[in-house]
Amino acid sequence: MRLRPRTLRGRLTLIFALVTIALSALVGLLVDVQYRSALNSALNETLEARFLAAAQQLQTATAGSNVKPVIPDAESFAQVIGTDGTVVAASPRALRRHPVIDAKTLARARVHRTGLVRDAGPRGERARLLAGPAGRAGEVVVVGTTLDETTRAQHRLELALGIGLPLLAALVTLAGWFLAGAALRPVQEIIEDADAISARSARQLSRRLSVPENAGEELAELARRLNHLLERIEGALEHERMFLDDASHELRTPIAIARGELELARRQVEDDPDTAAALDSAMEEIDRLDRLAASLLVLARTRSAGPPPATPFEVGEVARRAVDDATTVGRADGRTIVTHIAGDAVARGDADAVERAVRNLVENALRYARQEVSVVIGADDHEAVLDVIDDGPGFPPGWSGHALGRFAASDGRQAHGGAGLGLAIVDAIVSSQDGTVEVLGRPSDAGAAVRVRLPRATVDGGGASG
Repeated sequence: MRLRPRTLRGRLTLIFALVTIALSALVGLLVDVQYRSALNSALNETLEARFLAAAQQLQTATAGSNVKPVIPDAESFAQVIGTDGTVVAASPRALRRHPVIDAKTLARARVHRTGLVRDAGPRGERARLLAGPAGRAGEVVVVGTTLDETTRAQHRLELALGIGLPLLAALVTLAGWFLAGAALRPVQEIIEDADAISARSARQLSRRLSVPENAGEELAELARRLNHLLERIEGALEHERMFLDDASHELRTPIAIARGELELARRQVEDDPDTAAALDSAMEEIDRLDRLAASLLVLARTRSAGPPPATPFEVGEVARRAVDDATTVGRADGRTIVTHIAGDAVARGDADAVERAVRNLVENALRYARQEVSVVIGADDHEAVLDVIDDGPGFPPGWSGHALGRFAASDGRQAHGGAGLGLAIVDAIVSSQDGTVEVLGRPSDAGAAVRVRLPRATVDGGGASG
């Protein structure tokens, strides 16, 4: 699974860290290689100087005299190997026993200078050697120096690089994190401005994003373009609000006039049953048209409204007010329907909007119920849950997936005079509260159940119970 930071700051820091690590590794490798090369060059130059000194000393020596090679420090050694392969002279004296090079290397050294690395020091330690012809014909001078100090110096450098470079990479990465944060701070300010604008209601969108002055022309241009977009959105919402206000007035006025005319005509035809029945039917259609217009306006206004105030409220109290209103104005065709409310919880949002949604659910349940409507309230870890259950005909199989759409009404609901907007309005209101609406599946002819989930809130001294 690929691990990829979600934020741009994290991605920039990751790229910065990877580049820093790669550069640190490359620099460390180059320094180590260069240091090794410098040490080898210094050793070779030292061995060359010692070889020349020993060879010169050997050339100036008289025949049969003892030759003592020149050894400037305790880490170096030298041998003079005669024509018969025996050690003629050595320093230190411990190397007089046998040559420090093998016969094959000795044969090459009689012809030209040969450099090599092998375990040949006075104590058997690793050493760098330089062997070549010098002095009398067939004699070979071998000078060498142990590699202990060189190896320790290389190890010290590698340890310093192994500790210092990762620490430097970590510090540079941390600095990159803060630098990325500073570079993206104007973006965060734009986000905060956008959140503040989003938190306003639909009628308070006049605020605009602040244009950063010192963050680069790209971000400034982005802020200006977003402000132009906000202006267009505000204009569109304003036109929509004007249309809704005009439609509210223009629709309700003729509906009210038509209702008054029908009521007047109805009183004048008491002796004509057929005409009275026709006028009663027309009155019912006028009432249905009035409810339809009101529902459409509520739905449209809910969709265009801004986020609700995030205040805690008791769902049980809201449900009781909604049930009281619904049973007062609701229609049950003269039937006696019992309503029950059980449980309580504390939610977060607009209590008035939630009350309107619950009232719509209860009114629908009263319209379709046979004898009983239940409102059951509970809570889980993060949400308050409210179920409205009736014992009516329920929803047809496979229809619950379309129940929340506009004008979605089953045949049974159309027969009860429903326009198919009740659940759509509930869904719009609950969605504006950051909640969800579910149509619960139930056995055939076992009634309908609709569940509302709302963000849960905790109030000092109390909580949600179910």
